[in-house]
Amino acid sequence: GSEMCIRDSSTASAQTSFLKKLKKGEKQTVVFYGASAAINTSNRVWVDQLRTRLERRFPEKITFYNCSKSGIGSFWATENFKDSVLSRKPDLLIFGFSENDAVTRFNNAPWYSGKCAEYMVDNLRAQNPDATIVLYILSERPLGQSAETRPELAAFNASCREAAKKKGIILVDYSVEFNKIYDAGGEEALKPYQRDGILPTRKAAQEILVPMLWDAILGRDSAKK
Repeated sequence: GSEMCIRDSSTASAQTSFLKKLKKGEKQTVVFYGASAAINTSNRVWVDQLRTRLERRFPEKITFYNCSKSGIGSFWATENFKDSVLSRKPDLLIFGFSENDAVTRFNNAPWYSGKCAEYMVDNLRAQNPDATIVLYILSERPLGQSAETRPELAAFNASCREAAKKKGIILVDYSVEFNKIYDAGGEEALKPYQRDGILPTRKAAQEILVPMLWDAILGRDSAKK
């Protein structure tokens, strides 16, 4: 079912350490680390909505940092991981860069996304072995110009899926849902979610991005308000 596109079976039944600690009343720090999709004013609705939901659900317990940066990929992300992420000591890290790594001007090979993801996971675990880590894949169906500049996006995403499996972290693969929409109604059906490109709209945030992320972080507890 839909469970499988959110996380692999090894983590599906387990409560995240992030949730366990919140239930014990411990304060938790969340770091969001992505590219334009997570920081541009018109696209970051999903990040802001997640923050609001977490703060409502766990009042006074959440410190939330959005350390995303537009126009960058995994190279910048790994170079700045210590300053941007480790310095904030996250208990929960949500990250993803494959949609930018795949842009041809960055000259990356598809394996690069997965390798960098592994590097970031290893570095955070060295600091905090208990950290809850979520890797997201934004889309595999870019439209228009966004598709032309990302001819090998599927291969970059595949390397991230492999990295998530290898490291045993939570994978939130939005491409599964966006592919369903595309398969059912083509480009016109997908446009309300991605406009003419790859970056998410408010509709995408509310219907897909936030609910899937919420379920991944909170698991069976996600239905409780």
